[in-house]
Amino acid sequence: MRTAIFLSFALLACNGSGTPDDVTDEGTDSNATGACSTTPVSGVGIQIETVATGVSVPTDITHAGDGSGRLFVTTQEGEILYFDGERNRFTFMDIKSRVGFGAGSERGLFAVAFHPNFATNNKFYVHYSDTSGDTVVSEFTASGNTGDTSSERILLQATQPAGNHNGGRVAFGPDGYLYIGLGDGGGGGDTYNNGQNQDTFLAKMLRIDVDGNNSSNGQYGIPADNPFIGVENHRSETWAWGLRNPWKFSWDRETGTMWIADVGQNAWEEIDIGKAGGNYGWSEAEGNHCFGGSCDLNLYEAPIYEYPHSVGISIVGGFVYRGCAMPDLAGNYFFSDTPWSGNSPLWSITWDGTNNAVQGAVWMDQISGRVTTLGEDEEGEIYIGEYTSGQIYKIVPSGT
Repeated sequence: MRTAIFLSFALLACNGSGTPDDVTDEGTDSNATGACSTTPVSGVGIQIETVATGVSVPTDITHAGDGSGRLFVTTQEGEILYFDGERNRFTFMDIKSRVGFGAGSERGLFAVAFHPNFATNNKFYVHYSDTSGDTVVSEFTASGNTGDTSSERILLQATQPAGNHNGGRVAFGPDGYLYIGLGDGGGGGDTYNNGQNQDTFLAKMLRIDVDGNNSSNGQYGIPADNPFIGVENHRSETWAWGLRNPWKFSWDRETGTMWIADVGQNAWEEIDIGKAGGNYGWSEAEGNHCFGGSCDLNLYEAPIYEYPHSVGISIVGGFVYRGCAMPDLAGNYFFSDTPWSGNSPLWSITWDGTNNAVQGAVWMDQISGRVTTLGEDEEGEIYIGEYTSGQIYKIVPSGT
């Protein structure tokens, strides 16, 4: 049954790990190394530390899972940068000539994901808008510390009818498959009726096997346990659907639970737990509320958390903290929100796995500028990308 959940954020002390009790999906992020070099600090608060400046519209922050310790950042206009352990900046790959990007648009280079065997096969995957504005997910090969632009193999393409709700993360799950988050194609109020249309890539969480070739175009595989294989008028790539704009998603390294932050229309922002075959309701529902008329909320997966537009207007997810530096914060899902103007917050919630117990904390209500992405490094420490000044921050202990 769909249960309405809305809790006002309150300034709360950390209360342990907050690890879900009854999650059945086990595993860790396929690119996580599990190694820790940071000395743990207990009983402290947090602050943000600047680790880079001048990054033009950061859209994704991640790592290669190869033990190098490099931190990779994508820019909306089409660069993949990386920072070494000394925080020196390098260009990994530049595909700006292939990327459709305009100031203020929701098109561009959205994310990079490194193959679970990147250390040996040098393969990585990018999600971007081409110069026509359509979705492209491609494989590239790295040579040393540089991505080879001539190695592009296009896996998947999708026509985008408008310039908003085009993007999302690409990331490998604990199962080794590549997940692709796509919005509803833009407009407002599901203009193109993609939310509940299963015969489209849009408004979906897609799941593909980059090492296979049994798709319709022969460029990737369809995992055998994808939930809609052989179902009439359903795309076999679909893993979950009814999503408006899943800008960011991630997995808890300890439990394997998938978290999805889905940007709302004009009233509610929501956080969902990923479920194979799940229908998250858009555009019949926005969060725990019918959208534009009556609906049966019991048909859809309920968010574990939602907040109204009096609090924030565009959610930016989000990672469950499993790093080394602040063990007291283990299990906190950190996320933010991008306002039209002004500054962004830094929030976290913990969830007990039963969809009815959420605790929220306000860590900072003023991060200077507009947050566009969160990410994590190999050790599970969390980073924040900011739009206005192009700063990359790291969440670190504050000592208070």
